Amino acid sequence: MTFRGYFMNEHVHLKPTTARLAVILALLSLVSHQSFSKDAAAKQPGKFAPIQVVPELPIPQSAFVVATQPSEGRNPFFPLSSGRAVVPPINRENPFDVTSFVLNGITSPPRRTAMINGRTFEPGEEGEVRLPAGGRMLIKVEEIKSESAVILVGGVRHELRLRAGV
Repeated sequence: MTFRGYFMNEHVHLKPTTARLAVILALLSLVSHQSFSKDAAAKQPGKFAPIQVVPELPIPQSAFVVATQPSEGRNPFFPLSSGRAVVPPINRENPFDVTSFVLNGITSPPRRTAMINGRTFEPGEEGEVRLPAGGRMLIKVEEIKSESAVILVGGVRHELRLRAGV
């Protein structure tokens, strides 16, 4: 298949890939000539390219105040909320029930481990245990003895003993 075209009043036969290449080169030369003429006009003495001046605007500082009453507006992050969340007071006298920790077992030396509420700990290890009520509590096992384990919960030391017959 050939491409028929006229160049300088002569009949030229070109292959399709050559014809595409010729068209691409012609377009590139036209585009480069256009951009060169604009650059040349800008560099000529007496002719200046227009310069656009964009005014510098200050960036506004955002401020967010949590509404405490409906008359102050609403929280954009929680628009369906009806005010501030009420934080329940923390009871420091008895923050947890010590009976919720159960020492399930202790392994023998040379490497002692203690299983508390189904999780195994080594001396000095810290981790979360599941409570019977469904929550979790962070404890640290300080020492493992032959019949008990000393744990640290909320800054308070407790000694858990194995149940009789275990």
